[in-house]
Amino acid sequence: MTIKTTVVLRDKRGGPMVYQSTWDDAAEQTLRRWVAEGASSSVIADAMHRTRSAVSGKISRLKLKRPEGQSPMTKAITKQPPKAEASVALARKLAPIEAVNSKPVPFLQAKRFHCRAVLNERGEDGLAMFCGAKKRPGSSWCPKHHRLFVNYGRA
Repeated sequence: MTIKTTVVLRDKRGGPMVYQSTWDDAAEQTLRRWVAEGASSSVIADAMHRTRSAVSGKISRLKLKRPEGQSPMTKAITKQPPKAEASVALARKLAPIEAVNSKPVPFLQAKRFHCRAVLNERGEDGLAMFCGAKKRPGSSWCPKHHRLFVNYGRA
């Protein structure tokens, strides 16, 4: 007993998708007509049961030009810069952080309760220095550094 298996891909509308790798004269003429009418590559690809890349590649190789005044792409919407008022309002909502009066701790002398924020200082042994303040429960940093590191730099 022989079992045949056929895989049928479906397009957006549920129709069968049969992709062809060659372009015959009739397909080229159809492509030329639709490009002259201003159809997009996606529309042509759906109608001809080909990929959009195959259609775009054939248009490029045939050096077909779209009608004057038509572009296959629309202009991208430019984003407006964020308003300064939003960041000022956010800054007001955040509670102030008390200044941490701690002595920096050398890397090798840091204890479990010390803040692990690396400072821009070097110890006598040449290794980095940690903040050294008492760290926040469940964090590796004191409240000041936790807020800086976890809340993306909003101090």
